[in-house]
Amino acid sequence: MTDITPIKCNSTAPIIQYEIAFPKQTNLLGGAAANVANEQTRAGISATLNDNIEWSSHIDEADKLDYIVAVSSGVLSGLIDAFFVGELSLNRAGEWGEKQINQIVMKAARSEGYGGDNLNDAIKSLEKNHPFAADGNTNDFGGGLQHHLRDFSHHFSLGGLFFSIFTQFTGLVIGTDKFGTLRVVPVPESHRACIGKNFQEKIAYGTIGWFFHMVSDMAGSSGSLMGGTGIPGPLASFMKELSALPFFKDSNSSDMGFRLWVSKLFNGTYLADHDENGRIIKDSVKKFDLRMEIGLLGEIGRQAAPVLINQCVVRGFYFCRRVFREIHDLDIRALADLDRIAPEDVLPWGAPEMRRMVTVSSGVFTGIDMADAAVRALLNKDPVTFFLRINYVGVATFVVSCVVDVRATLKDKALEEGESPEEAYERELSQLDCLKLDFSQTRILHSLERAIVAYDITKEKKPKRAARKQGWLEEWSTKITETVGLVWATDAGYYLDDDAVFKAIEEQRISRTNDSWLWLIAMEAVRFTAYAPLHEGNDEAYKGLKLGTDYIRDVFCTRQSVVPEKELRKLDKTIDRTKTSLDGGVKKRVLGAVGTTVAAAGIGVLALYCAPAIAPALAAALGAPTASLYGAALTNASLAFLGGGALAAGGAGMAGGTVVIAGGGALLGTMGGTGLSAITSAVLASDSSYVLAECAKLVTFCEKVLIGQYNDADSVLEIHRALSKRVVELEVEIEAIKRGASDSQAPENGGDANAEEKISPKKMIKILNRSCKFLKRSSDRLAKAMRAASEGKPALPPSTPDKTPES
Repeated sequence: MTDITPIKCNSTAPIIQYEIAFPKQTNLLGGAAANVANEQTRAGISATLNDNIEWSSHIDEADKLDYIVAVSSGVLSGLIDAFFVGELSLNRAGEWGEKQINQIVMKAARSEGYGGDNLNDAIKSLEKNHPFAADGNTNDFGGGLQHHLRDFSHHFSLGGLFFSIFTQFTGLVIGTDKFGTLRVVPVPESHRACIGKNFQEKIAYGTIGWFFHMVSDMAGSSGSLMGGTGIPGPLASFMKELSALPFFKDSNSSDMGFRLWVSKLFNGTYLADHDENGRIIKDSVKKFDLRMEIGLLGEIGRQAAPVLINQCVVRGFYFCRRVFREIHDLDIRALADLDRIAPEDVLPWGAPEMRRMVTVSSGVFTGIDMADAAVRALLNKDPVTFFLRINYVGVATFVVSCVVDVRATLKDKALEEGESPEEAYERELSQLDCLKLDFSQTRILHSLERAIVAYDITKEKKPKRAARKQGWLEEWSTKITETVGLVWATDAGYYLDDDAVFKAIEEQRISRTNDSWLWLIAMEAVRFTAYAPLHEGNDEAYKGLKLGTDYIRDVFCTRQSVVPEKELRKLDKTIDRTKTSLDGGVKKRVLGAVGTTVAAAGIGVLALYCAPAIAPALAAALGAPTASLYGAALTNASLAFLGGGALAAGGAGMAGGTVVIAGGGALLGTMGGTGLSAITSAVLASDSSYVLAECAKLVTFCEKVLIGQYNDADSVLEIHRALSKRVVELEVEIEAIKRGASDSQAPENGGDANAEEKISPKKMIKILNRSCKFLKRSSDRLAKAMRAASEGKPALPPSTPDKTPES
């Protein structure tokens, strides 16, 4: 590394004058001998790793037996699908869907007081209780056989709900004529009574009333039961609303294309069978309404069975084989020893070989399924058979498995390729050269960081996981020693053991005027990220590794008396808060909280306002005995029911019912995934960067340690000047890039030149602007902290009393 000039301070001799870089020096072995020693060291370490660590136990590809089982499972599942699942049956789907719809209608009618068992009477009861304004426009949209499709407010979808509310507030009904042309017609006087008289009634009629009326129409109207018109489900509704766009066909054309196809699909003539004369066979009509769409869900459930069998066989084999392999490799002889098996080595998800087995088995299953469908279609000379025999769940599973496999492979490849040019460029920008350690202190820090991982390895009960952790530690140790320009091997002198580390700390304390340097070391150690990517080609082997111990608490804070654990943890948390503050996270959280509160309050107030209109329908749905009441009596009784009963009976009465509705509305406002709550939660995401992380540590150390404990405002002043200078340098570099200046015109310390060659100017400007923003905010924070210190005030209002005495 290049020399870095220490920060010059005035005659008051500020405390912090540490050098984080190493001075240029000749390698201990010198010249060519050093290169040879380096190669020998690397070769020795590599050989040791290859001899002692079995990398393949975690990252090996699926072997021959795995592929055989994956293929066999795909074949077996494909045969099950071909001989037992069969083709997708619209007749079976319609029958199953009709049965489910009939049950829903009966339950809804009984919840409103109907006590019989006749479906026709249940439909009549629902139609009587929930008249619908748009029913007055039946003839405007083609009569009883077509108006459920052509009238958009009769669609059982979010679109239908919208058009229902639209009708309540405008008195207009939106739909299409027989040519598919969009029509807007007023509600006739005969059905104006179905439109709410005030805001809350309009909302109640447009939502709750709409829902129960849709339920009454699901099984066909009372006059055309069992095969009646029904209502379009979400899929048919979407296609019909889409077909109304002029994009599809001129409405006056005799050939309506997609529009005519949607109508035939809904009324059942498109899927019907035909006799030899081409006439539709009456009993073969298959209406694609809500009943059919629900029935198709049942058919999809049937198709899912062989797919689940395939997944269970493949994943079960993977799990069992890995468990037996681990038992053999680890020489496990008792149940108590099973805890030595690392879960990531046996669980059937996440591993590359597992993903590949699933992809292979799913591909074989889909191949057999399509081959069977093609053969049967050829034998029957009917191309429709091919599409009916396809297992669409299997096809979707295969597509998803391919996407997951490809994405994971690309991610692993990116991990192997190492740090991106953008990351390298920003990492270079994050070297602020403000807080510095000399050689001895940096050696202490590196030794502590190595001790953190070594301590974790000694406590690791999973042998193979311990081997992977050991591999990471050796690679990290080698990288550190190479970075500092030394040729020492990882265990030959640079890293100090625990006794030597704490002895060196005591020696440093004797030679220094204060202990702020030890706080800096402790701060870096507690922020140390073990098992992070090293960008050396083996990062794939270290994925998922985490620290399972706490060396800082167990060893460091007990063997030195300067930095107590409680204060160090507080400092660590303060860095996180400072990082959020510098990134603007506080404002984002406030905005999110305010937005969510407004959404909850708005919906709660709306529910409170609409409570008199909502209560009757909600109480009836919950089984309240209010069928014989109407008007104000019905509203009061419903509110009292929702409140747990009348006041005289020990309930909360009408007020309690109103609170229940308002509170429920507010709860929905906080839980909703759309609208204002989604917008306010989306802004909480914040981007991070190397510069942001370094700025957070710098600001926190200055405020909490230099000023808060040692009253060293002079050092903070020098750091503030250095940050201000860095801001100017970045602004100059941004302007140079914008003007297309050459690299020679940019500041020398503006980042890595090789990285810049690989980054587009647009990306460079984005990174520089973001870094400059964090540096400016940090500079402002330090200026504020110095002003507060000069006035005798704390730099920051502490979240908890700081008991560390000032020197």
